[in-house]
Formats: sequence, C-alpha cells, structure tokens
Amino acid sequence: LNIAAFYTLVNNAQVPTLILPDAITVTKNAGKMHSKGIEAELAATLFKGLDVDYNFGYTHARYTDLSVPGNEGVVNLKGNHQVYTPDVTSMLALQYTYQLAQNTDLIARGEWKYIGNEYFDLANQIEQKAHSVFNARLGVSTKMFDVFVWGQNLANKKYIDYAYDFGASHLGNPKMYGSTLRANF
Repeated sequence: LNIAAFYTLVNNAQVPTLILPDAITVTKNAGKMHSKGIEAELAATLFKGLDVDYNFGYTHARYTDLSVPGNEGVVNLKGNHQVYTPDVTSMLALQYTYQLAQNTDLIARGEWKYIGNEYFDLANQIEQKAHSVFNARLGVSTKMFDVFVWGQNLANKKYIDYAYDFGASHLGNPKMYGSTLRANF
C-alpha cells in the first residue's frame, strides 16, 4: 500500500494558445496555477496465483491567474481547470496465474480503467465526461517467450482522447482485439 499527497504551485504555467486567423496553437508561459491531490495504490495477492492491483488518483488543479487573448480582447480564465488533467483516475486489475509446467504460466488478466472529467481547452468548453474502459488478455508466459490474445475497450466506449480549441479532436480507440508474441532474451 502506497499513499502520497501533493501540493504544487506553478508560476508561468505553460498553456496552449490559439492564434487566429491562422488557427495555429503556440505554447506560452502565462498565468499561475495550483494543483493538489492524492494518489494511492494497493497491490495484494488474495491467494496463490490471484493478484489484485488498484490505483486511485484525485487532482484539483486550477488556474489562479490566467488571462489570454480572445476575439473581444483579453479573457480572464482564473479558476478554470487545468487542461488535459482529469480530476480522478482509477484502475483495478485482477490477474490469475496458473503454473502449467516449470517456467510456463497461463495468465488471465482483466482491467477496469476510469478517467474522470477532463477539459481540453483553457475556457473549459471542450469537456470529456468521466468514462470507463475495460481490457482483458489471456496467454502463456515462459522463460523464452510470451504469447497473448487481448482485447481493449471491450465495451466499445466512445470518448475524446484529446482535442484542440480550434475544433480538431481525436477519439479514443474503439474496441480492438489482437495478439502479442514476445521473445525474452
């Protein structure tokens, strides 16, 4: 079990700023920000072969002083959320390992990932609401190689992975299946 708390003050916070009419984004040192929160992780073996990992993070990050150019002049964004910083992150993973032979294990793993509310622009108008993603994998691991089949975003959740204030955005990956072969040297 690990728990950590943090409090950070940032002067000259780097922020992405849209330059119009060229629609380019430049990074500027502008404003001040504070960020505080807590992170916790727990790793345990419930019984032989069954491991559980849980991570939780909470972040309260706000601009305490932020003025940026806008269409009507300077816009005061004091109190807005920091961009690309979800308020909550969480991950729960269960992994079962069964020894098939010496140095050969069958591994099954399931993961639940939770990402809280997140903003992608300084005005906090482009927001991704909290969402969950489920992943799984099954395979064999040996001293020489690993072979796994896996699935990501099994519920096929549609969400914004990242976005820009000029309208461009990238959606998170849809439901995907695959396999992995890895050689160990």
